[in-house]
Parts: sequence; C-alpha cells; structure tokens
Amino acid sequence: MLYLKCTSAVQKTVGLRKENLADAGTTDAPLGNWYINRFEIDRRNIYIFMSESTLLSFILFQGKNPVTVQSLPNMMLAGLQQLLEMRGLPSEAIDRAFVHYESGVYAKTDSRSSLGSLNDLVQTYRHMIEFQGGLASCDLTDIIMKVNDMPQRKLEWSKSWDVAQAKLAVLC
Repeated sequence: MLYLKCTSAVQKTVGLRKENLADAGTTDAPLGNWYINRFEIDRRNIYIFMSESTLLSFILFQGKNPVTVQSLPNMMLAGLQQLLEMRGLPSEAIDRAFVHYESGVYAKTDSRSSLGSLNDLVQTYRHMIEFQGGLASCDLTDIIMKVNDMPQRKLEWSKSWDVAQAKLAVLC
C-alpha cells in the first residue's frame, strides 16, 4: 500500500478534505510511505516528495493543468521512476521500489520529525535553486542528486541515496 502523507498546503491545493484522509499504516514497500508538500519559487508551484524511511526526495513542477487528487499519485510514481533511472539503478532495483505501491491512500501527516525533515529539504531545495539563479537557469537534476547525497542526521549521518540503495539491495 502506498500512503501519501500530505501537508495541509497540499490538501488545500488538491481539494482533499480531512475526512477523506486515512490513518497511515505501516507498509512493506522498501522505500516506505511518502510525505508531500508544496512550495513556490518564481511564482511556480513545486511539489516535493520525500520517502519517510530514507529521506530520498525529489521535486516536480505543476504543469499547465492543476494537480488533483487523481493526478498526484501518478505524479509521485512517475517522479520516483525518473529519479531512480537518473541515478542509474538497474531495472530490477527500480521494480523492487514499486513493490506494494499498486494502490494508494491519502493519509494524515503523523510524524513531527518527518515534517521537520521535509521542511528542511524544502529550504535546501529553495536555497540551491535560488543560488543557481532561479528556475530559469538552475540544473534541477544536479540539485536533486546533490540533495540526496547529503548526510542526514535522522539517518545517523548516512546519505539518502545510500539508505535507499541498501533497501533496494543495489550494489553500486
């Protein structure tokens, strides 16, 4: 089961009502449950997705069509696929990442620690994008790769990539 834990900013944007949110359960998926937040840079809506167990993260822009309750899970899964392919993971590892994600449920955020990590990542992405001159001139792929290659206190100073690859049994 894929639990998408949405912040109130995302809930409001996509039209999720509190009564439609489940209590997140545990999952057997290697990358665990996912947190989603929304922020703006250069007047563009940006969605950040973060694995709760590995802190692996990526960002996606809202396109011309608004993000909806129906489109958000597909956005997340397509973004994860692209991230793992950009990292150069073998297809078996990428397939393993999607085990147990055949159905999804929206859930309440339930960890202050994970929300803190998510907010730290938002600030890191925002800073790196602005440092490289904004969305028009930055290299987003490079930024996403660098963010996931930073040691994380919550992971006992391991890097998100290393933890995710270990969970996907990837030897790189």
